[in-house]
Amino acid sequence: MKVVINQEGVCKKSDNDIVWGSLMAKCRQLERVLDKRYLSPMERLAVKDEYERTFALTEKFRRN
Repeated sequence: MKVVINQEGVCKKSDNDIVWGSLMAKCRQLERVLDKRYLSPMERLAVKDEYERTFALTEKFRRN
């Protein structure tokens, strides 16, 4: 895990790690929504499209 140490000596995650974690959380949330059976075909298509776009963004912020 890549960490950044600020002047006070406190470790924190880098910006890319924070963004990556947020995007992955959003992907997990969208996966749970897709697992629900009561979505209409149009709703399912919209959620799947959002999931694919969000997952593609994770590649940009992938952890090294």
